[in-house]
Amino acid sequence: RIFLLSQRYFINDIFYKPGGPVFLFIKGENAASRQMVTGNNTWTTYAERLGALCLLLEHRFYGHSQPTGDLSTASLRYLNSRQALADIVNFRTQIAKTMGLTKNKWVIFGGSYGGSLAVWSRIKRPDLFFAAVGSSAPMLAKVNFYEYLEIFYRTLTTYNIECARAVEKAFTLIVALVKIPEYYSMLADDFMALGTIVIICCSPALLFAITIILCVPIIYRAKFAQDVFYHHFCRILLGCWGNRDCRAPELNVNVIMEKCFFSLGQPCLKASVENIVLIIREAEPHSTGTSSRQWFYQCCTEFGFFQTTDSNNHPFSGLPLRYYVKRCSDVFGTGFNYDSLTWRVKANNIYYGGFNVNGSKIIFSNGSNDPWHFLGITKDISRDLPAVFMKGEIHCADMYKQMDTDSHELIQAREKIFQILQKWLK
Repeated sequence: RIFLLSQRYFINDIFYKPGGPVFLFIKGENAASRQMVTGNNTWTTYAERLGALCLLLEHRFYGHSQPTGDLSTASLRYLNSRQALADIVNFRTQIAKTMGLTKNKWVIFGGSYGGSLAVWSRIKRPDLFFAAVGSSAPMLAKVNFYEYLEIFYRTLTTYNIECARAVEKAFTLIVALVKIPEYYSMLADDFMALGTIVIICCSPALLFAITIILCVPIIYRAKFAQDVFYHHFCRILLGCWGNRDCRAPELNVNVIMEKCFFSLGQPCLKASVENIVLIIREAEPHSTGTSSRQWFYQCCTEFGFFQTTDSNNHPFSGLPLRYYVKRCSDVFGTGFNYDSLTWRVKANNIYYGGFNVNGSKIIFSNGSNDPWHFLGITKDISRDLPAVFMKGEIHCADMYKQMDTDSHELIQAREKIFQILQKWLK
């Protein structure tokens, strides 16, 4: 069942047994979907085993939950994590009264930013939420997240040193070519070889696009990257693909880009700075089909999380912190500058506590191959604040439905989380 008032939410009561727990999943920086509450996802399998009611709540300003009807900068002042927590509390209170669930034990779930919200909800309102599970949840806001690419490259090097060298070679060459206007047409021809990718050159934005495309398949499996991560990624980059002739790594990058963008429904890559700014400036909620403006606003105003190349521990370049800060000002106004960003991030960490987590009955799960684990909890804080750290796993791996290819460690991690919840709920 789908309910759409000012904030969209979904209900799945097929597993619910009267008096059982209520599982509330918090969607983060993108739209909620029916599949998340009806599909064979980890939290719904827990619900089936424990007789729980499933609720999925969409975040304000994402998806169909548009409180002001537009995404203007004036409207977005109401978009922040504290307002989101207030929405969660209000939703929990109203639904509990309406559905007669005031005496049930509520467990709150979330992944990535949604996981942070789940954890903070339990910390701030333990009277309303009995327990929380935060999957790949960043606990510390950080302006310059240069460690992201460090961890990515270290993970890739550990997995396949030849693949890592190919990445470095491809990136180095493309960086050099992008700096020479005479090579723009050649680059465009190379990256249009499969007929679906169009590169609009120039300077750091193209480097940004290539960096992200090289990183995403390693970190996020499932959905759009399911057939392009790890060995598929390296096999494409290092050699031949399909019936095509073998080519140098820098020319195989476009094959990976095609797969990622095609599965995202994006026929082309508009990589110029001007195009990126224009897209993020768009204030119509559904005009772009993405949530890039909303999430960028939150990064510019409370989290940072900017994945820069300000490190010597990987071969990437072209994305210093000043690039992101300049984009904040370009998109939202001159008041969104370095000073305001650093002050707000510091205030955020003071309010939520950063790594200094207080409370109980909170489970933190992270994967060692996910750069976001650097900002999360990877070791037990106490008996009631356990961490489940999964070697070799990626972002929110424990949230996805079980697959035949899942590692033994991942399967064990999901079961460990379940056993902890089951023990707490007795």
